[in-house]
Amino acid sequence: MSTYTSNLRRLADIINKNVDIIESMSKEDGVVHPSIDDIYDVESPAEKFTTKPEVLDAALLATSAASQLLSTLRLPGLSLYVRASAYHIPAALRIASEACVVEQLREAGSPGLHVRELGAKTGTDPTLLGRALRLLATHYIFKEISPNVFVNNRISSIIDTGFDSSLLTALARNQKENPTKEHGVSNVQGKKYPSTAFMAALVDMCTDEAFKASSFLPDVALANDISKTSFQRALRWDDSLWDFYEKHPGYMQRFQSSMIAWTKFQPQQLTFKGFDWSGLPESALVVDVGGGNGSQIFEIIKKAPHLKFIVQDREQNPGTKSPNLEQQTWEGDPEKKKRLETGQVKFEVQDFLEAQPSHVGEAAVFFLRFITHDWATPHNVKILKRLHEVASPVAKLILNDQIAHHACPPPREFMHIEGATPPTPPAPLLANLGEANSGVYFLDFSMASLFNSQERTLGEFQEMVREAGWKIERVFQTSGNPLSHIVCVKI
Repeated sequence: MSTYTSNLRRLADIINKNVDIIESMSKEDGVVHPSIDDIYDVESPAEKFTTKPEVLDAALLATSAASQLLSTLRLPGLSLYVRASAYHIPAALRIASEACVVEQLREAGSPGLHVRELGAKTGTDPTLLGRALRLLATHYIFKEISPNVFVNNRISSIIDTGFDSSLLTALARNQKENPTKEHGVSNVQGKKYPSTAFMAALVDMCTDEAFKASSFLPDVALANDISKTSFQRALRWDDSLWDFYEKHPGYMQRFQSSMIAWTKFQPQQLTFKGFDWSGLPESALVVDVGGGNGSQIFEIIKKAPHLKFIVQDREQNPGTKSPNLEQQTWEGDPEKKKRLETGQVKFEVQDFLEAQPSHVGEAAVFFLRFITHDWATPHNVKILKRLHEVASPVAKLILNDQIAHHACPPPREFMHIEGATPPTPPAPLLANLGEANSGVYFLDFSMASLFNSQERTLGEFQEMVREAGWKIERVFQTSGNPLSHIVCVKI
């Protein structure tokens, strides 16, 4: 008798098995998994439940199987059309954001608001606004509770800035009444994006400059000409993205806040479940290269208070404030100020493309978090060579970055490197878990569009560090999460 099980059934079994795991755990914890119709509350027991490692693992497999099942069942022509038309979703998201929809709906509560009311305060055409919200609701962002009447849901509510809608609509009117004369450049209102509004900042950045830049990426690829980035072509801008941000403070403020959102997506525990910081000797020096505000160093201190740190960045760091201003930020926090006063943490002005000062040669670890994905490989080789020039023979280089895993089974060439091969998911799931793990591949295209840079496969990391005189010794990574610690030593 045949024991053949179809792919459809195997995918459905993966979904059922992992939903059972989640529901069993929810009963044990006395909570109910959030519904799509709930309002997001990071402090609620239900939302905290969703971030438990075991729940995350089960959800990852279930969503991977669900997305693959959808692509299997949907007719291929329709699948392609939906993918090819997906650019309308960020357009709709930006319309909703500029019209301050989330905040207006939060204030309206469960009765919701009609699109006429939603558009009136910002002068947004209600017909187009309603169509944008319906497109989003069709993709489970917002909910249409009666014709043209919408409310927030779990996904839309996470974009809430927390401001009164009256403040935001005033900013929106000011933006509309005072347009810039630059091609494709909006009069972005930086006041909308304090550090607490990080999700709104991330969504707006993705649906504005990153969205516009991505539309020109095929032109760059077809012309085989990287003398200008897609961003430069889209906005007719000659200088770098960093220069653009420095000359457009509203964009800069939004970018800074969006980076907070990105760190929120990554499990902080990886920093400590990965490389064993506590195993370094007493007073060992860690140099955070391009460390900005030193936020990662402060997280490491909590688990390894015996270490010493130098945080390096440019005097005018385009990604954050200058190191001097960041040092002032530390001085404003009693716990951080203590680290400065004892000399445990020092801020140092240093361009990582230039020669490193001799005193960092004492470092036990050179730590680079989200640095290499901002730069093309030749620049990264130069950065890593600068560190190699001063590094002691026993120093380690740790790249805290993302690995863009292949969608096929991993190559065998890295099997000798501890931790380099990620766990194999159950068949018939893709080796990289497909859409459930698609964030790194979206970010890869963002890097290509904005900087002519990239996220990298492990093989590309290996080639890059070897050219600079390093080799990969070990990789720390967690299942379904591309964020990794790539530990290197001098060749």
